[in-house]
Amino acid sequence: MIQHKDGEFFLIVNGKKAVLDYTLNGKGMDIFHTFTDPELRGQGLAEQLAQAAFEYAKKNGLHVIPTCPYIKDTFLKKHPEWDSITEHW
Repeated sequence: MIQHKDGEFFLIVNGKKAVLDYTLNGKGMDIFHTFTDPELRGQGLAEQLAQAAFEYAKKNGLHVIPTCPYIKDTFLKKHPEWDSITEHW
């Protein structure tokens, strides 16, 4: 189950962690880092965390600033439905 606290969405599986970190600035949510423990990689956990973060942003009227390479280069290419709330530069 995805958990959320200020600045972080995370999952803990068998004592191992997958995390997505963000900061809020004004009406923007800067997603700047994702990490999945090597033992958990390949299970789609980063994608699940990103989905949760984008849903949170939409629910709270925030734009997403995708500074994390995974979000910018992988997640958004697979999920163009989030373009409307994503800041592109």
